[in-house]
Amino acid sequence: MKLGYMTNAFGPLVGMGGGVTSMKEAGYLTMCNDEEAIKTISLRGYKYIEIFEGNIGNYEKNPEVLKEILDKYNVSILGVYTGCHLIYQDALGDELYKVNRLCDVSQKLGVKHIVLGGGSIRGEGIQEGDFALAAMGINEVAKVIKSHGMIPSYHPHLGSIAETPEQIHKLFALTDIAFCPDIAHLAAGGGDALELIRQYYERIKYVHLKDLSETGEFVPLGKGKIDLEAIINFLKEKDYQGDWLVEIDGYSGEPNEACEISYEYLKGKLI
Repeated sequence: MKLGYMTNAFGPLVGMGGGVTSMKEAGYLTMCNDEEAIKTISLRGYKYIEIFEGNIGNYEKNPEVLKEILDKYNVSILGVYTGCHLIYQDALGDELYKVNRLCDVSQKLGVKHIVLGGGSIRGEGIQEGDFALAAMGINEVAKVIKSHGMIPSYHPHLGSIAETPEQIHKLFALTDIAFCPDIAHLAAGGGDALELIRQYYERIKYVHLKDLSETGEFVPLGKGKIDLEAIINFLKEKDYQGDWLVEIDGYSGEPNEACEISYEYLKGKLI
């Protein structure tokens, strides 16, 4: 079992600039100092991180620079998060090109998990056939990830084709990709996170731990309304052998505070 922390809490979320006009350049990027984020996470006690595609992609031509930073703080990259539209067939080739490049640099840096989010919602809303298109795209992305020796998982996300429990069920009926449950996203999408984890337990290899306030804000573990302990205990009772990632993005407080509070919360539970 490995436990990591996501670097995306340490700066604003933006899209990669080239993606405005080129699908193969579209993706997530955290505007932060990568070394400072890694240093802070390490000092709080975590030995693993997850990072966005844009941040690791900045080291595509010189991965040894990021490797030196990781070694300096005795940290490894557990996962990388990427987002794709998936439903636009004529653009899927460019998205697979992007994922292949991402996997190339991730493989060099010893990444274990590639987490996929997405599935666009059209301007006129989800159309008949969009779930099948998304599932086809997910399966193609998963093939690329597996070909690089890493584990692909799909992360249901607010604002995507798989936000509500009903949408998640429709999509998962059409693809067998592993399930990366983000506890707060599942709850914010109207789902019972524990029930969804029970239903899809056999597909879970990586879990995103996150809490949710009564007002809908992502908050440090133990500071929200979700019974995280019940979820952790269920997975432990099932002898879950996968990995864990703490992610507190969009928190209105200090990111250092969220990192430390969440680590303290996990003492006696996972630590």
